[in-house]
Amino acid sequence: MSELNPETPESEVEAVASAPAVAAPRKKNFYQRLTASMPLLITIIVHVVLIGGAAAIVVQQNVIGKKKTFEAANQNESVAEKQVEHRLQVARRGGASSSAANPVSANRIFSTAENALQMPAMPDLPTMGSGGFGGFGSMGSGVGLGQGAGMATSLGGGGGLGGRGFMSMNFLGLTSQNVSKVVFVVDTSTEIMDLRKGGFRAFSIIREEIMRLVGGLPPGAQFNVILYRTRGLENGEGEFNIYKREMSPATSENKKDFFEWMTPVNTKLDNFGPASATRRTGWRRKPLPPESGVDPLLNPPTWARAMHAALEQAPDTVFVITAGTGRVTRDISEQELAKRRASVEKERQEYAREAKKEGTTLEAVQAARQNAIRKASNEFAEANKKLIAAGKDPIVASEWHVIFRADVQAALKKNGITITLDGTGWTKKDGTRFAQPPGRIYTTEGATWNDLTTHIARLQRTFLPQQRASINLYLFVGPDDKPDQAVAILSDIAKKNGGKFQLLTTKRLEEIRAKELEAQKKGS
Repeated sequence: MSELNPETPESEVEAVASAPAVAAPRKKNFYQRLTASMPLLITIIVHVVLIGGAAAIVVQQNVIGKKKTFEAANQNESVAEKQVEHRLQVARRGGASSSAANPVSANRIFSTAENALQMPAMPDLPTMGSGGFGGFGSMGSGVGLGQGAGMATSLGGGGGLGGRGFMSMNFLGLTSQNVSKVVFVVDTSTEIMDLRKGGFRAFSIIREEIMRLVGGLPPGAQFNVILYRTRGLENGEGEFNIYKREMSPATSENKKDFFEWMTPVNTKLDNFGPASATRRTGWRRKPLPPESGVDPLLNPPTWARAMHAALEQAPDTVFVITAGTGRVTRDISEQELAKRRASVEKERQEYAREAKKEGTTLEAVQAARQNAIRKASNEFAEANKKLIAAGKDPIVASEWHVIFRADVQAALKKNGITITLDGTGWTKKDGTRFAQPPGRIYTTEGATWNDLTTHIARLQRTFLPQQRASINLYLFVGPDDKPDQAVAILSDIAKKNGGKFQLLTTKRLEEIRAKELEAQKKGS
C-alpha cells in the first residue's frame, strides 16, 4: 500500500480511492516480530535476567533471616560442616489474664528440636548412700550446686550463701530440712537405761547415731551436744555438760575431739550421766532481757532447761531425747513456804509418837532404814560386777527401790542372785515397815504445759528473733509403758516449734541400726 503524501494533488487522491480493492497482506506473529528486530530481543533478555536476579536475592534474604533464630554447633562436627537449627516457641500459660498477673513466669520458652539445647556436662555429685556417717540428702547450698565435703559423707555442702552447708538430716527416723546449725540434747540419766527400756544397748545406739551424724557433717555446718540428767525427786536445776560453750564448725579436728569426748558417755556403771564424758563444761545461763517476757519463777522440766541452753546458741535445728516428760512447776511464795514447813513439822511429831508406841524413836527408825538401803545397794553393786565378769550387761537402777521391783528381782534370780531388804530396826510389831520419815519441804507448785509452751515461744523470740529453730522431740519408752499423755504433750510442743515427734523403743532403735548396716553393706 502507497503512503499518502501531503503534496499529492486531490485528483490523484480521488483516483486512488476509487480504484478496485486489493487483498491485505498476512499479519506477522510475536516470534516473527521479535526475531525481526534484534535490538528489541536483546532488551527483553536483559530485563528478564535482571528481574530474575532481584527475585533470587529477595528469596535468599528471607530464608536466611528465618534461620538466624537459633544455631547450635554439634560437639563432634565443626560449625562449617553442620549446624543444629531449631526454632523457639513461646507457650502461654493460663491465657492473657495469667500473663498479666505474672509476666515473668507465665511464659516459658521451649525448643521443638531434639537435643536442641546442650548444657555443659556437670560433675558427679554425692548422693544419699551408706558410705557416710548417717543418712543425709545430697544437697548443696547457695546459687548453684554445692560440692560434697566431710568424712566420707554422703552430704553436699559448701558453695554459696557464705559457704554454709544446708542439708537434709535424718536422725533416728525423723528428717529435718535446711539444717546448718544443729544441737543434740541428750538425756543421760539412769532412767533412759532402765531394764524395762532396754538397758545399755539402747543408749549405745543413741550415742553411736549422734557420733555418726556429727561425723558426716560438712565443714560449713556447725554442731553442739548437751548432755543432761535430772537430779533429785523434784524438778530441780538438773545437771548439764555442754561439748563447747559455742557452736563448733564441723572440721576434722573438731570431729575427732568430739568423738573422744562422747565415746565414754554412759559406758561404765561407776560413771553415769553428763560427767561421764571426758571433760565437763557446765551451762552458764545467759541473762534474759526484761522485755523477753520469760517468767523467772517457772521451772521447766530438765530436758526443757537443756533445750534452753541449746536455743542460746541460735541453732536452726534441735534434737531432744528424753526418757520422760518431767513436770512443770513454779516457785511458791514465802507465805506458802511457811505453811508447808509447819505442816511437815506436824507430820514429824505424829511420826515420833507412832515410833514411841513401837518402842523406838524417829531417829532410830531413820538410821535403821538408811542402813538397810545401803546394804541392799552394796549387794546390788556386787551383783553387777558378777554380771560384767560373766560378759553380761549390768542392770541399771535409778533408785534403790528399783532393786526390789519384780522385773529386776526376776533378772537377778535368773543369774542366781538374791537380794533382800533388811527390816531390822524399822519394822513394826504387825510386820509392816515404817515409811520414810517426813522432812522434805517442797518449794514449788504445779504449773501447766501451756505455761511451758509459752515459755519456749518466748525463748525462741529472744534468742532467734529472725527465724525460729526447729525443735524435734523423742520420747524413749519401754514396751509396757503407756505414754499416751506424754506423747500428746511432746507432739504438741514439737509441732508448735516447727519440728516433729518420734516415739523410741529399743526395738525401734535396733530396726534403725539394722537398716543402716544393710545400706552400708550394699554400698560397700
